[in-house]
Amino acid sequence: MQRDFRSSAEFEAVHGFYSDLLGAPGHVFGGRSLCGHHGAGQLHFIGQSFEGTIEDGPASRLYQVARGGGPLKRLSEREARQIRLSPDGARLAFACQGDGPAADLIEIWSDSVVVASAALQGRIEQLDWSPDGKKLLLVVAGTAADLAGIHGGYAQKQQAEAVAWLPEVRLGEGEDLWRRIWIWDIKGAARPLTAPPLNVWEASWSGNGSIVALVSDDHSEGSWYRAHLALVDAGSGSARTIHTPKDQIGCVRGGPGGDKVAFVQAFCSDRGLVAGLLSILDLKTGAVVIADTPGIDVTSVEWRSATVIHFAGAGGPETVSGDFSLDRAVATQHWASRELTHGEWVPASHPIGDRGSLFIAESWSRAPFLAEETDGSIVELASLAAPGAAKAMAACGMVEPFEWPAPDGLTIQGWLVRPSGATAPTPLLVDVHGGPVSAHRNRWLGRSRAGAILASRGWTVLFPNPRGSTGRGDDFARAVKGDMGGADSQDIIGGVDALVARGLVDAARVAVTGTSYGGFMSAWLPSQSDRFAAAVPISPVGDWYSQHRTSQIPEFDEIMLTTSPWQPGGEYFARSPAFHKQKKIVPSLIMAGAIDKSTPPGQAEECHFAALRSGAPSALVIYPKAGHSLRGYPEYIDSAARILWWLERHIGPAGAGPGHQ
Repeated sequence: MQRDFRSSAEFEAVHGFYSDLLGAPGHVFGGRSLCGHHGAGQLHFIGQSFEGTIEDGPASRLYQVARGGGPLKRLSEREARQIRLSPDGARLAFACQGDGPAADLIEIWSDSVVVASAALQGRIEQLDWSPDGKKLLLVVAGTAADLAGIHGGYAQKQQAEAVAWLPEVRLGEGEDLWRRIWIWDIKGAARPLTAPPLNVWEASWSGNGSIVALVSDDHSEGSWYRAHLALVDAGSGSARTIHTPKDQIGCVRGGPGGDKVAFVQAFCSDRGLVAGLLSILDLKTGAVVIADTPGIDVTSVEWRSATVIHFAGAGGPETVSGDFSLDRAVATQHWASRELTHGEWVPASHPIGDRGSLFIAESWSRAPFLAEETDGSIVELASLAAPGAAKAMAACGMVEPFEWPAPDGLTIQGWLVRPSGATAPTPLLVDVHGGPVSAHRNRWLGRSRAGAILASRGWTVLFPNPRGSTGRGDDFARAVKGDMGGADSQDIIGGVDALVARGLVDAARVAVTGTSYGGFMSAWLPSQSDRFAAAVPISPVGDWYSQHRTSQIPEFDEIMLTTSPWQPGGEYFARSPAFHKQKKIVPSLIMAGAIDKSTPPGQAEECHFAALRSGAPSALVIYPKAGHSLRGYPEYIDSAARILWWLERHIGPAGAGPGHQ
């Protein structure tokens, strides 16, 4: 496999496919944070587009669209971070990249015009208006703070221009590593409110004088796993602990009255991917009540009013939006669908009016679109489909929910994509999600890396949700704790067995891929089963001992494995792919990003070494400027092309039949 893959037929095919899906420069193909006020005629969102070539990567910009639909209007040329509407809907807070390399800008927009702005040092990660609309709080990451795995898993500060031989120096300390709350009164300069040793992961106003925040006493990414809730005085910045969870917390939202706090508690594996119990803290009594949201793992929370909490989440294969009434202690499900999902990383929607919601919806064969939901019915406001997307998607098969029994009898769910017109067993790609506490959904095929283009070439694709996945309650998610690589791996193998038994796939032509936890599984499964004929681990873990000592999140493996990383043997040895040979020769393409701090590239090297010592062909591909899971461009396109080349070389084209070499 050559270093420069751009002249290959596979690269040209993948590049052409994604060019059709994503559209010409300037076309908005995706977005997030759709918001609006029931009394306003305009909605706002952050849209994604390519301003140059695909190789240059996408840009995020602020857009406006009429609530009744119509063309999109770009409002700013600055790289967008966050947006937040004022409580009365009259003003929009817009956080964007500033003029300097370490500076961000906060702007206030009214009637499509900037009426106030302030610059600050750091990266703005969250915005929230005070209930009276007079102040903004900002959660600002220091210029050298690590990003979460879902955002690349690397340190923001890149090496400055200097003499080539000068070393990189790491001290594990520094003012630029912390996350702080800043306050801006829309006049003059914004000011930092909190200071080390308080690190703020999330924050929200609780009334006009206090702020509820998710905090830790250390800045390291792994300290998020031990974070707790604190109440911060909006004048002095002093903080006191108000709730210490058993597991993890996310989606912290203070109530407008200052007496209640809504948040999600859950057993989690990744910051930013919290799915679990809607929890309500009474600040007067300190009591926490778990809201009954029947069968729904909640993933986003917003206050619709002082007594109603709007939520979104997942229940099995369904994406759900609804409300919880504090007065009646009842959850009402407004919308649920298997045919569509919403949210960038997890289901997310924004309340509008007394009972409606806004979100950006999508499905495997439907490109993202702006949607308004009322009483369970959706109105499409604007499609983000590129002109050539429909033709490109038409050949990529159809998705459907799929269930099968695990070896212990537990029903496992997932999503299955069957190629159009398949009448005989096909090759199979198993794509394992990250996490492990996450889930595959009915997401747009443009997010599938090589999956969709393989389906267009006659492959079946299985997206399994083994135990540990979200959407099936706390017990199901927690089942992976202390057993990662155990029953969850058998769940995945059981899905392959079920497809073989039904005559849908060729037992001799099964490949496995995935990123992060999915990368670990892609390296691990060939050592546990002879079902697999090829493997493509991306950002994997090969050695849990060295992972613990080199990752930005050593707390992760301490949660997922029961033995100690400071002792020999146990699960740190038994569940490390690099310490086990493959059951049979499994050609392995292993890829990683050089600046990944979640699963450092040395893990991919250990997987590569183990594959070679198993007698398997193995290629190691390290992208020098890429972070976790290779989500940036052009790495995303290049990695998809290499997967296509690797699988068709070692498993063969879909029509090659059994025994192809």
